[in-house]
Amino acid sequence: MAQLPDGSVAPDFTATDIDGVEWNLYELLDAGTTVIIDFYATWCGPCWSYRATGALDDVWEQLGPDGTGEVIVFSMESDDTTTAEDLAGTGSATTGDWITGTPFPMFDDCGDIFDLYENTYYPTIYTICPNHILTESGQQDAAGHIAVATAASCAAASEPTDAAVLSYTGETVACAGSPTAISVELMNMGTEPLTACTIELVYNGATELSYNWTGNLDTYGVTDVQVGSHEFSSATSFEVRAVAGGDANASNNAVMSAVELATPSTSLIYVHILTDGWGEETSWSITDGGGTVYGSVNEGTYANQTAYEEYVSVPSNGCYFFTIGDSYGDGLMGSQWGSTDGFCNVASVNADLTYSSWLYVYEGDYNFEQENAAADVNTVVNVEGLQAETSFAVYPNPVSDVAFLELNMGQAADVNMTVLNLLGQTVMTENLGNVAAGQRRVELNFTNLQSGVYLVSLDMGASTQTLRVTVK
Repeated sequence: MAQLPDGSVAPDFTATDIDGVEWNLYELLDAGTTVIIDFYATWCGPCWSYRATGALDDVWEQLGPDGTGEVIVFSMESDDTTTAEDLAGTGSATTGDWITGTPFPMFDDCGDIFDLYENTYYPTIYTICPNHILTESGQQDAAGHIAVATAASCAAASEPTDAAVLSYTGETVACAGSPTAISVELMNMGTEPLTACTIELVYNGATELSYNWTGNLDTYGVTDVQVGSHEFSSATSFEVRAVAGGDANASNNAVMSAVELATPSTSLIYVHILTDGWGEETSWSITDGGGTVYGSVNEGTYANQTAYEEYVSVPSNGCYFFTIGDSYGDGLMGSQWGSTDGFCNVASVNADLTYSSWLYVYEGDYNFEQENAAADVNTVVNVEGLQAETSFAVYPNPVSDVAFLELNMGQAADVNMTVLNLLGQTVMTENLGNVAAGQRRVELNFTNLQSGVYLVSLDMGASTQTLRVTVK
C-alpha cells in the first residue's frame, strides 16, 4: 500500500541514468508516453525475484521503443547506501547482477525520488499515464502491466475540450445545518486550454450547488476548485461534476463522495490513545470550524507503546472536529512492522464522567495518514467540581468484548476490583494499585466471560461501590 494513492498526480523529476542520459518525467508524459517505474533496492529479495520473472522486459519488448513506442520503463535503485558494485552484483549488499540483460534505462541513488513518491517499501511499481495520474500496478505479470498501460483511462488527451474531475477534496464530516466546504481537484484532459466550466454538486437527483469556474489550464494542468459550501440535513452520498461546453468525453467528468454527520456530543470530550511502536508519529487536535484549537498533541510528543488519556472541554454548543494524524501514513497499525497495534477512542462524557456518545473509534487495524470526526455539541458540561465524589462507571453497558472503567477519585486510595456472577462466584479480579485523586480510565476485557449479568465491585478505600454490567 504505497503512500501516494491511486489517482494521485505523479510528482515531476529529472534524473540521469547510469549511461549518462538525462530524462524528465513530464516531457515523456506530455509526449503521450506512459511511464512504468520500478523502485527497488539491490539487497531486496522480493525485488530480485520479481526482476527474474522478466515481466517488465516483456512489457518493454512489446510497448517500448522497439515495439509500439507507447511505454518507457525506469529501473530505479532507491537505497542511496548501496554502491555501483552492488548494482553490478559484485558488492556486499546485493542479490545479483541487476545491470546485465536489463533493456530499459537504469538509475542509481534514487532515494530522493523514492521519498518524493512517499514510498515505504521495496519494490513499489507505478504506472504513470500521460495525464500525469499514477496507479500502483505492482508486481504483475506482463499482461497485467500492459492492461493498465493501454486502458482507455490511461490514454493521452484527444478531445479539444475535456474537463476531468480527479477527486473530491472537500469536507466529509459536518454538523447538520452547518456549512460544509465543497471542493474538487480539476484537470484539463483536453488538447486545448480549459478556460471555463461549471462545477455542480448533485444528489437526490437535483443540483444543489453550482459554481462557474474560470481560469486557464493547459493540457494536464490541475487546480483545486473551491466550489462553495452546502448545508446537509442527513448523511448523504453525492456527485460532484464538471460541465464544459464542447466536452465530448463525459466518462471522467464526475466523482462520487459522501458526507457523514457529526455525532451528538457533550462539551466534555475524552481522548484515549495507545501508541504503537512509533509513538512520535502520532498527533491529534480538537478544533472548531474557525480553526481555534481547544486540545492538541504535536508530532514527536508521544512515547512508543504507551497509553495516554486527556479530557478536552470546549466552551459552547456548536460543531467541533477531532483530527488524528500519523506522519508515516500507516496509522497505529504497528503489527505489520513487527510491533504492536495501538488504538484511539474518543467519546463525549457527562458531568459525572459517564459515557454519552462515541465520536471516533479506531482499533489499529488499518493504515491512515489523517482521519477526522465531528462532534455536534448540544450539552455544555460544567467541569468544575468533577472530583468532588469518589465514584465509578462502566461503559458501554451492555458490553460485548471491551469496556472502560471510569474512575472519579475524590481522594487518593488503593483500588481493587472484583467481578462476580449472579451465583456470587468471583470470575475476575484486578488490583489497580494506588490511584491518585481525579479521573482515570481503565480498559476491561470481558471477552472470556459468558453472556449474562455480572456485578462489578470496587473497593476504593473508604468507599465500596457495586454496579451491574451485562455481557452480551
